[in-house]
Amino acid sequence: MNTYDSTLLIIFCIIGYIIVVDKNAAQYFILLTRVITLNVERWYWIIRLHPKNFVTTWINNRKYDKIARQIYKEFQDRSDQ
Repeated sequence: MNTYDSTLLIIFCIIGYIIVVDKNAAQYFILLTRVITLNVERWYWIIRLHPKNFVTTWINNRKYDKIARQIYKEFQDRSDQ
């Protein structure tokens, strides 16, 4: 086992011992993982939907341009008939 594996084993053993000794600790760790998951998801959506994000803006502009070209083509077809 290398140092990384030993460190993780020690950390998980300590957490396991705390959970076995104190039942409230188990609920705390469950809530802590939920909070971390929610914060990661929140930051993902903040980054993804930020209006100054170049990639998101570029993707949305492509989508809107495609829709505009399609609508323009439909109007041209209707006006030709």
